[in-house]
Amino acid sequence: MNEKKPMIGVTSNLEFVRDNISYTLYYSYLEAVKKAGGIPIVLTLGNEEMTSEWADMVDGVLLTGGNDIHPKHYDGSLHPKLGLLTPKLDESDMMIVNKAYEKRLPMLGICRGSHLINVALGGTLLSDINSKVANPEKHLDKGNRSSLLSHKIKIESDSILYSICGEEEVQVNSFHHQAIDTLGSGLRCTAYAFDGVKEAFESEDGNIIGTQFHPEELRKFDRRMHDFMRVFIDNCRIQKKLRL
Repeated sequence: MNEKKPMIGVTSNLEFVRDNISYTLYYSYLEAVKKAGGIPIVLTLGNEEMTSEWADMVDGVLLTGGNDIHPKHYDGSLHPKLGLLTPKLDESDMMIVNKAYEKRLPMLGICRGSHLINVALGGTLLSDINSKVANPEKHLDKGNRSSLLSHKIKIESDSILYSICGEEEVQVNSFHHQAIDTLGSGLRCTAYAFDGVKEAFESEDGNIIGTQFHPEELRKFDRRMHDFMRVFIDNCRIQKKLRL
């Protein structure tokens, strides 16, 4: 009998369309999970009961990109360059991170998702890179998401990311104006942009990984980023067996 594929909870985003609210999610996140060997399950706004049910259902969590996180979760200051804020989504996603952490479910945070993990673990954010960083790289690029390379990152040699990429400098895409400032408990930075912005982190046990860049898009033309997604899915499969 074939081994069952791991179930991956994938968070969604919110948009306001006229007088209604719409859940949104780039297809590339779901396709990246499927191509790497997982089965994606889209997670929406939830309460504590729903979050507990989801945590019992899935084998790992992918926290996706999207809206800015409300600064009440880190430094409290409403920066004038903040983008769209969705406080209910923040609260829901924070519950997902906390429950996944409690159950030791592997987590991969991409862009906003990495910010959520960091803040949930006690870290802080830069509300706007251009206002806080001297001579910043082009982090908020509005080009083609599926083929864009914006700037280089420098990867720590003792990281999971380095073990996959096999080199210290890699070109990545970039679609964010916020970034991680202080790291949350148990996290360490594993890649930087050349302006000092933190581009990736992982937990001490490797069960949590976050990236500012978007491997779900890069994997379409960079095999290393497909392998990066596969390593996350494989870890979900391994941790599932350990929990049984």
